[in-house]
Amino acid sequence: MKAVFKRELRAYFTSVLGYVFLTMFLVLTGVLFYRNTVLLGNVWIKEFFNLLTTWSIFIFPFLTMRLYAEDRKLKTDQLLLTAPVSVKSVVLGKFFAAFTVFMAAMVIMLIYVVVISFFGTINWAETISCYVGFILLCSVVLAVGGFMSSITDSQIVAAISTYAVFIVTVFLGEIASMTSGVLRTILLWISPTERFLDFKLGILDPSAIVYYLSLTVLFLFLTVNVTERRRFS
Repeated sequence: MKAVFKRELRAYFTSVLGYVFLTMFLVLTGVLFYRNTVLLGNVWIKEFFNLLTTWSIFIFPFLTMRLYAEDRKLKTDQLLLTAPVSVKSVVLGKFFAAFTVFMAAMVIMLIYVVVISFFGTINWAETISCYVGFILLCSVVLAVGGFMSSITDSQIVAAISTYAVFIVTVFLGEIASMTSGVLRTILLWISPTERFLDFKLGILDPSAIVYYLSLTVLFLFLTVNVTERRRFS
């Protein structure tokens, strides 16, 4: 896994995708922070994350679309799959490489917390909860994006498929508001963005944590299965 991780992490910065993702993410967070804190005078970090959870989802395909699709297109996937390393190690190595690039952006984003501290008192419980919840949410996005990349040899198709999945999930809350009863409960329960609400209130809900981790593991498992079938096909 370590060798795959290093290979993939290096690939992000020997191509433009790593830089494109970091630039887009930091520009997006900068614009949202300026609007929320400077223009509107809102020092609550939860309002910043409220916007970020919706809009940041649309730039994550730039981080995941190449994970498997590029190897398949260049026919280098067979070299990797025939190497003396398990498919699980390949999948985890690729996932953690993407996750590391994302976490680099999250570390840089801590500067906004410092800036907010100059405008008012930081609610640390809320801030930590928002960060934890957002990281968990984005781990799901990365796992889903990796899975979409594993089932196609086109980076464009992988990106569009990932967009489609999360456009649907973003609107699940809106759809739920037009329903009632059991259907409403189910829609709210399966919506990743709705599950983030407790984190914005400073609540580290164990069920939400398990939900995000379970989804991440599920899509990593599906990616392993898809890759295993290709290895023996």
